[in-house]
Amino acid sequence: MDRLGGGNFGQVVKGIYHTPQGQDVEVAVKTLKESQIASTGEQTILSEAKTMTQLKHRHIVRLIGVCKAQHFMLILELAPLGPINKYLKKHLDTSVWVLTELMHQVAQGMAYLESCKLVHRDLAARNVLLVTQRFAKISDFGMSKALNFGNDYYRAASAGKWPLKWYAPECIYYFRFDSKSDVWSYGITLWEVFSYGERPYKDMKGAQILAMLDQGLRLPRPTRCPEAIYSVMQQCWNSEGARRPSFSELVLTMSRLAKGPLYPNNFSNCHADNTDHQQQRGNATAATVTGDSSAGAFAFF
Repeated sequence: MDRLGGGNFGQVVKGIYHTPQGQDVEVAVKTLKESQIASTGEQTILSEAKTMTQLKHRHIVRLIGVCKAQHFMLILELAPLGPINKYLKKHLDTSVWVLTELMHQVAQGMAYLESCKLVHRDLAARNVLLVTQRFAKISDFGMSKALNFGNDYYRAASAGKWPLKWYAPECIYYFRFDSKSDVWSYGITLWEVFSYGERPYKDMKGAQILAMLDQGLRLPRPTRCPEAIYSVMQQCWNSEGARRPSFSELVLTMSRLAKGPLYPNNFSNCHADNTDHQQQRGNATAATVTGDSSAGAFAFF
């Protein structure tokens, strides 16, 4: 199997899922480290996986099932072009309009999570995967949390090995997460994308970043980033969460920018590309989600 990536959780490889209908579908297989399973607990992982399999949105990577064999594995929809930050470093000729439309798609996926009362907690360019050059999906829900009924935020018990550079001040200081802290992370992801895969706060330590934020300073505008897009970033980085836009508002803003005078006559082309992608993968997608628990060690929900 081809290795697609790795991290603190374990590694991701490309695999083949043999469906009950006799079809072979390429998938991504994420193997979890024993240490992560021990710290989280199998039942918690299975419970959260069940929540993830119920998410159905064109811009969210689908969790197909869980496999308990020699290792604990998550079976995921495959996005062939991989993380957008790595892709952009190799494709510096990608137009700013395409970047705008891709991030419009990310806003749509996040607006769906917002409507489901789910907090992602790890939105970053490394977790935005490309199916095609113009079709993006949000991935890696390993840190996501469902908000309990009546609650608009999730409070972590303690700080862990967190992606500090993508976190809003209230996450760092108070361990508090909600959809508006995800909006802050969306702003950082915007910066990464319009920097063509550069790392935010490069060479800065955590204490330096906190001092910078406390002074009201923010990341500078990337060289090729339009002022209108940088204005969206700044709105996402408001120190007061209540004053940040919602994802539903960001969907409208990014759609307007993609259709607007910055990028004339382009939006319809991207829409056609997305439609073609949906048609091409239709039958395969249906096949991947119709398995049952009798198929080996898979757990389908």
